[in-house]
Parts: sequence; C-alpha cells; structure tokens
Amino acid sequence: MRHTADPASRRRAPPPLGAGGGLRQLLPLAAWARQAAPAPATGAPAAAGARSCRLQPGRRAQQQVLAAAGRYGSGSRSSSDGGGRAGRGRAGGGGGGRARDPADDMTVCRTLDELQVVIDQRLAVWCERQDVMTMSAAFNLCGKLESSHAGPAATAAARAGIMAALAPALLPLVPRIRQPASCSIPLWALAKAGAASDGRVESQLAPALLQRLVNPVLLGMAKPQELSNALYALGKLREDQQQRGSGWDPTSSPHLIALAGAVASRLRGALGHGFEPQHVSNTLWACAKLGYRDSYLLLPLAEATAALARDMNAQDVANNLWALEVLGCTGPEFRAVLEALCGAALRRFQTPKETAAFKPQGLSNILLALEGLQLGGTQSEQLAAAVAVEAMRRGFAGCNPQELSNSAWALAKMGYGAGATSQAMKQSPWYAAVAAAAQRPGVMAGAKPQAWANLLYALALVRHQPPPALLDAGAVAAMQRGNAQDCANTLWALAVLQLRHAGLEAAVCGRLGELLRLGPESLAEQNLCNSLWALAVLAGGGGPATPAAAALAPALAREAVRWREELNGDGLRQLWQARQQLGGEVAEALARSPDLLAAMEAAVAAERATGLNTSRTQEQVAEALRRLLQKGRLPIVLVQTEVVAEGVLGRVDIVADWSDGRRLAIEVDGPDHFLTNRKDDPSAVIGSTALRNRQLRRAFGEGGLVCVPYWEWDERQTPSFQEAYLLQRLQDLLSGAPSGAAAGGEGSAAAPRRKQQRTTQPQPDTAGTTTTATTTAVSSQTRRILVVRRKAPKQDLQHDATCDAPSASGAGPAEAVAEVATSGGPRPAAAGADVAWAPGQQQQQRQRQLQQPSRPEPEAVAAAVGRRRRPAAKDPQPQQQQTRPPPQNTRKRAAASNAHAAAAAA
Repeated sequence: MRHTADPASRRRAPPPLGAGGGLRQLLPLAAWARQAAPAPATGAPAAAGARSCRLQPGRRAQQQVLAAAGRYGSGSRSSSDGGGRAGRGRAGGGGGGRARDPADDMTVCRTLDELQVVIDQRLAVWCERQDVMTMSAAFNLCGKLESSHAGPAATAAARAGIMAALAPALLPLVPRIRQPASCSIPLWALAKAGAASDGRVESQLAPALLQRLVNPVLLGMAKPQELSNALYALGKLREDQQQRGSGWDPTSSPHLIALAGAVASRLRGALGHGFEPQHVSNTLWACAKLGYRDSYLLLPLAEATAALARDMNAQDVANNLWALEVLGCTGPEFRAVLEALCGAALRRFQTPKETAAFKPQGLSNILLALEGLQLGGTQSEQLAAAVAVEAMRRGFAGCNPQELSNSAWALAKMGYGAGATSQAMKQSPWYAAVAAAAQRPGVMAGAKPQAWANLLYALALVRHQPPPALLDAGAVAAMQRGNAQDCANTLWALAVLQLRHAGLEAAVCGRLGELLRLGPESLAEQNLCNSLWALAVLAGGGGPATPAAAALAPALAREAVRWREELNGDGLRQLWQARQQLGGEVAEALARSPDLLAAMEAAVAAERATGLNTSRTQEQVAEALRRLLQKGRLPIVLVQTEVVAEGVLGRVDIVADWSDGRRLAIEVDGPDHFLTNRKDDPSAVIGSTALRNRQLRRAFGEGGLVCVPYWEWDERQTPSFQEAYLLQRLQDLLSGAPSGAAAGGEGSAAAPRRKQQRTTQPQPDTAGTTTTATTTAVSSQTRRILVVRRKAPKQDLQHDATCDAPSASGAGPAEAVAEVATSGGPRPAAAGADVAWAPGQQQQQRQRQLQQPSRPEPEAVAAAVGRRRRPAAKDPQPQQQQTRPPPQNTRKRAAASNAHAAAAAA
C-alpha cells in the first residue's frame, strides 16, 4: 500500500502543547537524562572500529531533545516521510557539543546509489561514536530515495543492500536510543524494504526497536506521527512476512499491546490529541493488517475517524473504509464513522478534480469495503455506482490484474448489473467493458491465479459470457499453479457460463488432481462439490469432457465420501446431480457409502418438498393450457403445476396429462436462466439450465423437451395470442421442426425455423362447443417436453477478505426440471382411444385432404396459427394477419366431412 506525502502538511508545525511533545517537557527529560545515563557499554559489539562511549548528561541530553524536536517534529502527515526532514538538514547528531562532520551530510544524496557511497564511507565512524540519530537519518533516506537504475526491482535490491549494512550496525545501539523518532524511522524504513529482503534483517532489528519504543519514557515523548508510523510499519512487516512465509511476525510480540494501548490512551484523552487525518488512517490500516480488533483502541479510533472524515484525502477515505471492513466493524457503534466516510467519498466524486485523486487501488478498495460491510441504503448504492462509473469512464486505465478482478468481484457480489430490471440492464455493460479491458495485451500478463478465478467468478455471478479469447491472455499458465479454491472457482465459472476452453479445462483439472495427490485436505467439501458439479455440466451428452476431467471426476467422488460428515444440503444435491450425469466410476465411488447415498436422496427430497416457486408467467401458461383443454384444441385431460418427476432435481412447473397416457412437462425459462449479454438467444442458457435439460431428456425422451423463453411469452399479451403461441409450439413438435427454445436446452445454437406442412388442421372452435367425431386421422405420436425456467437460488461463496486479494469459493446449485411426454397431434375430445391407421388408409386420407378445400379457421386462431412463420423474437408484437370473415354453415361442413371419412374407413 503506497502512502504519498502531503507537501502542504509538511509545513505545518505540531501543536506546542500536544500530548507527548513540546518545550514544556524538555527540563524533566534533561533531568531524567542526567539520572539515567548508562555506564559505558564495553561489552556491546559494534561494527569495525567501534569503541565505547556514553552520553554526556545534562546539557547534551537537552540538546538532543531539541535537535529531535526540530529535525523530526516537522509535523509531516505522510507515513512515507518517516521522520520528517531527518537527513535533509543537519547531518550527524551523535554529539551535542561536537561539530558535525561535513562528510556526514546526506542532503546531497539524490539516489540510493549515492546514499550507499556515503554509508560505505561513514558507517564505521557512526558506529564508533554510536551516532544513532545520523543512522536514523540514513534509514529515512533509504526508505524515500530510489535507485538510479530504472525499475522497482533495482530500487528494492538497492534498499535491501543498504538495510543489510545499517541494521547490524544499529542493533547494538538500540538500548541507547533516547528519541521515539529513532525507533519509528528505522521501523518504517524496514517496512519499505521488507518485501525485497529475506526477512532476517527485520527479524532481529524490528523486535528490538519495538521493545525500545514502548519504554514508558519514550512512549510519553512520542508524537502522534511517530506512534502511527510505528504501527503502520508493523502492519507492513506482517504483510511482507505473510507473503514470504518467513520472517518476524509482529503479532507475536507482547510489546504490540503496549504500543496500541498508548495510541488508545492518547485518543481517549482530552481534545487536541494531535492526531491528523493521515495519522488516524495509518493507524486504522495497521490494525487491519495486524488483525488487531481490541475495542479499547478501535472505538476511539473510529470516533476520531468520523470527526476527521471531511478533511481526509481520497487515499485516507479508501483505506479507512477498507480497514473497517477487514476488521468487521459493522455494529451500530461504527455506523456513524461508516456513514461519515461514505459521505466524504461521495462528495469527492462530485467534482472531476477530486474524483481524479482516487487511484485505481483506492477505487477497488472502496468496492471491496462496500461489499463486505453490506451497509444497504441509498448512500452505499450511490457510492458503489459512482466508483463503477468512474472506473469505466477511465477505461480501467492503470488497473493491475488484482484491482481489475477485485472490482468485478465486489460489484458482482453486490448484484450490480444482475437481474432483469431496467437499472440492471443499464449497469450490465460495465462487465463487457471490464472483460474488454482484461483482454487488452499485457493487462492480465502475470496475473495470479486468484485474479483469474475472481474475474471469471464475477462474470459467472452476473451471467456475462466473455469471449473465449480472454482466456488466451495467460489463464492456462496461471491456473497451473493455482490453489484448490482458485481452481474450483474457475471450473465452476466455466460451467455456469458454458465457456469452453480445452486448454484451461485441462490445466484446472490437472492441477486439482495434483492437489488431491499432494494434500487431499486442501480441497474443502465445498470445493469438492463445486468441482464435481462443474464436471457434470461440462460433460455434455455424457461422461467427462476431457481426459483430465475423466481422471479427476472419480478421484473427487472418492474424496467426497471422506467428507461425508461435513457435506450440507447444497453440496449433497450437487453430488446427486453429478452421479446422475456422469455415472460410471463416479456413481460407483459414491455408492461405496450407503450413508452418503441416503443423505443425497434426503437432500433432493427436501428440495422437492420446499422448492415451490410459482411465477406469474408460469400461472399464465397453465391458464392458457386449461383454456385450450376446455376448447378441445389439445388432447389434454389434466393440467398440474409444481410436479415431481423421477430423475430430475426440483419440481416441474407444469405437467399436462395427455389422453393417450403420456405426459407433457412445461417449464417457463425466466431471465435468470440465460446469459445476460446474449439477449433473446434461446441457446444462451447457463450451466444449471443445460444440466436440467439433460435430466429432462433422460426422463422423457430426446425429443420431449421444449423451452418457453420469457421474452417470447411476454410478447403475447392477450389470451388468444398466448393460446396460438402454444399451438404453434406443439405443431412444431408434431412436424419435427427444431424449436429454438428446445435447441437452447443444451446451450447449442438454435436452428433456424423452417416452414412445415401440417398434416392435420386444428379443429375449429365454433359456437363455444367442442367438435366431436367418430374417427379422426392422427399423425405419428412422439414424446415431447415443454420446459419452463424459473430462477434458481445461488449459494453464496466463501470470501477470504484480505487487503488486496479477496478470495471466493462456492457453489451455484444446479436447477432441474422434470420432463413430461406429450402426444404429437390434436385429438377429438370425445375419442377415448387412438385410431390406428393402416398405410393404405393414411394415403387415401391424404388424397382426400388434398382434394378438399381448406376450411377457414376461426378468427382468434387464424391470427397466429394460420401463418407458417413465427415472428422474430425481437419483434415487439406478433405480426397480424388480415381478418377473415367468420365461417358459414360450419356444423354442416363438419358433419359432411365426418360422414365422408366414416364411409371411407368402412
């Protein structure tokens, strides 16, 4: 986390009567120095040429205090400024009465390389006279200067080299430090160089500096900037230690509590505690990094943050919101500070100049904080929208992979751009923009596995399918070193989005198999179930999709048996679906545990018992079917809703029983069943819908599935058009025409609708009665299924909150819909059984139909059923036919036709 200095604040002088500082304390400190002057430290080792000496009492101690107040008490508010102007003014500082050597002047140093030259020449002299203040000035410059060679790597290497020389020289002199700044500045400098070192330097010096700083006398002298800088340094050192996996962990030191307690005492004291906005911000940031959640410090710190929120800059506001979220400050006692920070951020987004002050990392951290805090309310929503709009306006310029993926992850978790509302549709282009930004050359280069996993997971949450070319930007190489959670989330996202990439699938499956072999415990139960469910979705028609998936699926199933006691309802239902889809070795592995099989069946039964979710569209479809039943337009004898079907998870929305004993399942597919960026495309279904449709085809036959997309039904507003639409779909089934919605069940491209010649015409509805006949020609009957989609609940994913890289793992439980068989053609209402037609009789009947003029259809049906082409999905209203006059003498025509048909049959 970079902290920039505020040039204006450097010119600000500290309050003369602030706690822990000021001229009023000089005389007591001088008296203390005379009494506590240590004996010569003859046994303390130092660098080459060092010799023992002791501080002169009285006047010399007073001069050291004055020098520290003048040189380190400049009032600078920047943590990166360390001890103010140390090293830039007067060099030296080892002796109050001794003239300073011009060779110790480091103000001429402009780069780390020049500073290295001075240190190489003078370090032995500093050690000889035990000049800790000049060493502190060198530490300060080491943390601020950069290398003359371009690149952060050169700067990091130069800092590490200087620290390797300075730290051993200062270590034996730590007990002689008499100024808090001489502790806080080296601590801060160690933190600046910690990421580039191996951890051994700070492992020795940092604990000694912290122990010296918490000395009661030094704590009493310390200014707010020195206290906050010390805490900031400890937080940064812990972050580096966690990244390296080695080094000193400040949370293990008992002196951390003493330092935090001193800060809390200052904040709880009288007004004028001296803490400036960035002091508070650095302290709160450090608490988040250290995991320090003691309310004795957090409550006064939150109160001070709320009071100073209006004066905070963009980085302070972003850091404070992020830190409060990490620390879990969501209770009512923190409501005031959260509202104050959100208000301060919103005010900054009102002007272009202040908006530009937010760095990409700050924008990303604000979104992470808002997602974790779950504040709700208009203010939080407005702030999230303002941050999203600003990031998109910039074209995500300057965002690294982590910031890009974190922003997408947080917004997706908050539901930004998800759903079918008008507001969500306006927000959904944000994800197209972030996918396009990630696809630009070099943006995702070097991205960590977690960045790829979070980005794909976010797109899956909002059902935005990116182009497969996005995955060519380094996803395969990254996921080959991913952890279990990254791989499981990536595999789940690919399945939900129906995003096929052979290389990435093989890399993820191979890595998961490797992790299972090396450490099975790394795959928690949720990761196991998510991965196995994703393999079932990606399997397509049956069996694993790739050789890597074929080897991984049985291994995951065997491991799931070991986690039997930890599995919950969603995980058990995912395993049930994987067993249904993959079969083979997966089914055998799961069957080895009868208890697991019983638990899976119980979870499915519970889902069927409680999974009632009847939508208004579903009710309209059922009502239209019942009207067709009453009018005799379809061979239906019963219409039911929310019906359980064997082999299918969940309930079927509508089941129609046909007169020949078969059943028809109707499922209405709402917006949550389709990808958001492929509007009005019946084939653009998400993974859970594709898996559901396969279950339906297994239960009711390959030709028994028809999906009714929500937009096609919404275009038919009147009952007559709705009835005509259902008749049209059923006639497509009879004629064998590929239905776009049916084709979409597998996620494949919908075949174009072609014009079909009907073998029989629907019976006219005359005088509100049903026409009956003794014999009727019936076309060949085939099993068909109509499917209606409903929204499936999403299982929330785990969130491992960290400063820069949140992690998410979890499952999206698959939906399932039952299939129902339907008869292929219309049947007379009075007929009790099918009439079997011999080939000769069928030929004679077709000839008679060709000879007879086509009968006019009733007006309501002619408007939609009479035409041969269904209007495109984007048409706002069905195309109207010209109105025909009502038929004349319909009953006589029907009677004559029936008599003629009976005679021919005889």
